[in-house]
Amino acid sequence: MTDAKNELIIAKTILSAQAEVIISREKRIRNIREKALRAYVERRKPKPQRKPMTAEERRAVWNTLKYVNK
Repeated sequence: MTDAKNELIIAKTILSAQAEVIISREKRIRNIREKALRAYVERRKPKPQRKPMTAEERRAVWNTLKYVNK
């Protein structure tokens, strides 16, 4: 009687451990899918267009670059 009871306890422990592994794997896969979906949605958004620089801004950048490269 005790042997059968012990075997049942061992089997139950093994099954619960296997269930935890499967649940963990499914949770990880779900996380990966959700991240991929969020990244896809983010990539689908149109990129904001930069407004062109004015001539003064271009000149200031050019002068700064010349100064840095000396």
